Amino acid sequence: MFTKLMTLVSGLALCAATGCSVSVAEHHPPPTSTASGTLTTLWTLDGSDSADACTYYDIDRVEVFVFDEGDFSVADAAPYCEDFGVSFDLPVGWYSTEMTLLDFGGHAVSDTVVTDITVERDTETTVDVNFPDASIF
Repeated sequence: MFTKLMTLVSGLALCAATGCSVSVAEHHPPPTSTASGTLTTLWTLDGSDSADACTYYDIDRVEVFVFDEGDFSVADAAPYCEDFGVSFDLPVGWYSTEMTLLDFGGHAVSDTVVTDITVERDTETTVDVNFPDASIF
């Protein structure tokens, strides 16, 4: 403690003798955007949101990927088919989603549906996708 105090006093004395000045600049980090919204993806199977439709088509899960405008994956989920929806809290911005139906073995059994969407501040944005019978294999 005494050594630190002596170093500080010596530095100040040297500074006063040579005419130097000390200034302190405050560093403030750039503000980060905390504005966010909710992206909700909903799906139906040939127009139905009944658990019976999932059973009929042997669909276990729906794979959902969310990509930002730089095409980087920012969120994903694989909820059960019977959920018929999943939500993501995301920063405000432009996104694309990819949704694919999966069987009980985790294999894709539908065409992948791609959508583009904008998430707005304090708003729930909904992507509503229907997988028609012809797109399920």
